[in-house]
Amino acid sequence: MGLLLTLQSIMVPLFLMANSTHLYDTRLGVLIPYTGIGLPLGVYLCTEYVKSIPDSIVESARIDGASYLRIFSSIVVPMARPVITTLAILNVTSIWNEFMLINILVSKNSLKSLPVGILKFSGALSSDYGKQFAALVIGMLPMLIFYLIFRNQITRGVSAGAVKG
Repeated sequence: MGLLLTLQSIMVPLFLMANSTHLYDTRLGVLIPYTGIGLPLGVYLCTEYVKSIPDSIVESARIDGASYLRIFSSIVVPMARPVITTLAILNVTSIWNEFMLINILVSKNSLKSLPVGILKFSGALSSDYGKQFAALVIGMLPMLIFYLIFRNQITRGVSAGAVKG
């Protein structure tokens, strides 16, 4: 159900809840919605990935006397690194590029994100294109560096489902 809800459909209730709980204009007031919005996809992907781990591996570790916590930390988490990396990449890029939620839940300039800051360079009657393009390049650099660091994981994640076997 969480995957079916769009950000636009929950904005007004989210703003009202943030105001009533005094979380408006706080870091926690932004962190909780970001977590709640990213959680359904994360739970779905991790659940399906963990289900695909062969039961024989877990059973053999259990027969050898490993506890459930040991099985999880030593077997399941290392085998689930591709899905964890995929979720990290998806969440980092979506939160970095997010505009509407941060614009609604925050009014302090110190808490606003880069896309909202870039908007300040354009007004209703005029725009400073030089500053705006400079800010866009500066805002693009962290994502470009992020891509250069994780490009192998991104390519592996995209092509992982292409061939079964």
